[in-house]
Parts: sequence; C-alpha cells; structure tokens
Amino acid sequence: MNQKWIGFSGLLVGMSVSALMQTLVATSLPVIEHQLGGMNLYSWVFGGYMLASTITIPLFARLADIFGRRTLYVIGLLVFLLGSALVGLSQSMGQLVAFRVVQGIGAGAVAPAALASIGDLFGENERGKIFGIIGAVQVLANLIGPPLGGWVTDTFSWRWGFYLVLPLGALAMTLAMIGFPNKTQPIDTLQIDWLGALLIGSGLCLGLLGFQWIGLGANHLVYGIAFCFGAIALLGLAVSWEQKQSAPVIPIALLSHPLLWRAVLGTLLLGFVTNGAVAYFPLYLEKIHGQTATATGLALLPTLLMAGVASGVGGGLASRWQRQTQAAAWIFVIVGFSLLTVTMTSSITWMAALIGAGMGLLLPVYLQSAQNVGGESHLATASGLIQMARNMGGAMGIPLLGIWLAVGEVNAGMFASIFGTLAIIGVLGLLLGFISPLQGKRVEQSLSIHLQKVT
Repeated sequence: MNQKWIGFSGLLVGMSVSALMQTLVATSLPVIEHQLGGMNLYSWVFGGYMLASTITIPLFARLADIFGRRTLYVIGLLVFLLGSALVGLSQSMGQLVAFRVVQGIGAGAVAPAALASIGDLFGENERGKIFGIIGAVQVLANLIGPPLGGWVTDTFSWRWGFYLVLPLGALAMTLAMIGFPNKTQPIDTLQIDWLGALLIGSGLCLGLLGFQWIGLGANHLVYGIAFCFGAIALLGLAVSWEQKQSAPVIPIALLSHPLLWRAVLGTLLLGFVTNGAVAYFPLYLEKIHGQTATATGLALLPTLLMAGVASGVGGGLASRWQRQTQAAAWIFVIVGFSLLTVTMTSSITWMAALIGAGMGLLLPVYLQSAQNVGGESHLATASGLIQMARNMGGAMGIPLLGIWLAVGEVNAGMFASIFGTLAIIGVLGLLLGFISPLQGKRVEQSLSIHLQKVT
C-alpha cells in the first residue's frame, strides 16, 4: 500500500470514529442519565458538542492551511480522544457535558483538516469518488453505532463505549502521520487573525443559541430573536474586520465567490433537511401511528442506506455532471417530502429511501465545488466552510421545525407542516443551483480572478 492510501485509510478511520461516537452517545444516554442524573442537561450532551465543533471550524481551518493538515488532524484527534477518555470518567452530567465540549473542540479541528487532506492526496478528477467513499463509510459507522452502543452498554458499561474509540483514534493518528503530506504556507503568511476568529465564533455561538431558544416556543421567542440580532451584529463586524486584514480567518473574496457561496448555502439547506428527517421521522411514526421505538429506529435505515449508496455514486457524478446531479438530488428530496406530506402514511420506506438518495448525492457535489474554488492555499478553509454550514443547518433545522409542534396538540397536521416545510427547503436548494451559473471558460476566468484576490 503506497503512502497516499495509507493516509486515506487514516482519514477514513478518524472520521468514522467521530460518526461512531455520535450514535454511541445517542444509544447510551438514557442509561447515563439514569446513573448520573441531570435531566435538565440532557440536550446539552449533544448541543455542547455541536456548538464547540461548529464555532471552532473557521479558526482551525485557517490553522490547517498555515501549519499543515497533518498537524491539525493529529492534534484534533488527540483532543477528541482526551475528551472521550474524560467523558468515560465523568461522575456527573455537568462533567459529562463539559468533556463533550472538549470532544467537540477536537472534532472542530479534525473535520476541515481531514477534508482538505483529500485535496492534498488526490487530484481534482479523483476527489468526487473519494468523497463518495467517505460518505458511504460514515453512513456505515452510523448504522453500526446504535447496536454496538447498546451491546457495550448492556454487557459492560456505558463508559466502555467512550473508551472503545481510543485505540481506533490512535490507529488513525498513526496512519495519518505516515501517509499525510504536511503542506504548509511560507513563513511570511504565518499570521493568525485572533480577533476575527473571536468575532466569527461568538457570532455563530449566539446564532445557534438563538435558534435553540426560538425552538422552545412563544415564551422564549424574545430571547431567541435577541440572540439572533446579536449574532447578526457580531458577524457583520466580523465581515468588516476581515475585509481589512491581510491574513483573515475567512477571506471575504473567497466566500463571495459565486461557486463557493452557493455551495455553502446549499450545504446549509442540506444540513437542515438531513437533521430534520433524522429527528422527525421516528417521532412522526411514534406519535401519529403508534409504532414502537424499535420500529421507528428501523424506519431510518432506508434513509441512511440510500444516503450511503448515493454518496458513492454522487462522488463520481460530481466530477462530470455537477449541476445535473445537484438538480436531480434536490428533486428526489422534494418529491419524497411532498408525497409524505400528502399521504401521511405509516409506510414511509420508499419515500425515506428517495430522500436519503437525494441527501447522499449532494454532499460530494458541494465539497468538490468548494475545494475547486479554495485552491491549494485555501483548501482547508473552503472545506471547513462546508462542514460548518452542514453543522449550522442541522442546528438551525431541528429547533425551527419544532416550532410547528409547540403551537398546540401534536397531530398529523403538524407533521404535515414539518414535511411540507422540508419540501420547500428542497425547492430553495433546487433554485439555488440555477443562480448565476458559471460554465466553461467563465468558470476558469472566475477562479483565476478569485485566486489573485485571496493570495
């Protein structure tokens, strides 16, 4: 096995560890709460991780471009594994949430470094297929996680679920150190815009907290709106500040490139749809059709399996028919949610599979588009923006969709409104693909001008 494939193996193992951990936590959390208490902190076991892993991405992506993807990947894994070990030692729910934040900080470094490393290891024509393989492997990790977490929790202890990832993480670090090239920028570019990172991170933090408050219903709406206005103000300051910096955390010329901002916004909508489906399919089947927890969990399998298969297929299609693949994917999402909205049936298997196929096709398209824009000098930054948008979409989507369930008694009409909203999000994603299309020489010229601005 040559160095390139050793590095890719380390990338697959490391990213799978993160995906596996999320499903392990979901399976074992009821047992954890029973032993440690702290039901008021239950949602923060997920929320703290998501918040930390999202707001740190811009800074870590910039650091990965400066100091090398291998360095940040290994450091990120070390922090993630430290958090995992500490979570396993937790004696209270408060400690567990705090250590999950440590895990999230590590994940915030791993994601952009890993995605950018694909650009270091593979050429543009190969990346689509590679993104597809990664998507399929992560879906497999998500499928393995629940039964594995349940078995470990029942047979040993919930703590061993967190210890389980330690040897896998060590293997990922070893493979990465052998196989990753550690491309760095010249010494005169080693500037870190700490104030810009603080403004961006604080703005994202306020925004995520605002959406969480809004999702709690009318009694918390004022607080949620106030947080969102604070987020807008901070992010506005961040944009103004970044435009004046010689080495910004996020180059505004990069973000303003038509291909990149469309990819970022499309990924935000994708995160909204993906997390909305995963969160509300089981709840719909339980509340409206009275299905058991086991049955509702199995109902997600068509979505996850088709997402994995489609991700592998979409990776290859993204290199040749990017716009056509993107349009077809959003049409799958729109049709699936529209039919579910109209029928409100308990037999959602093929509709869930159609939606999963659409979601799986989209991520390789957006990732490849972003990396093509980022170029060699901003590969991690562009990749990090895609991961951040995906996280933000999920963090926004679940509470905003939950507003429909907070306005009265839960019934079929409310779930029809949720699925109808997701269909509308799909329409927005479809339309986004046709805004200011750039083709052929216009793409090459636009990329050339963009690279002159940000380098």
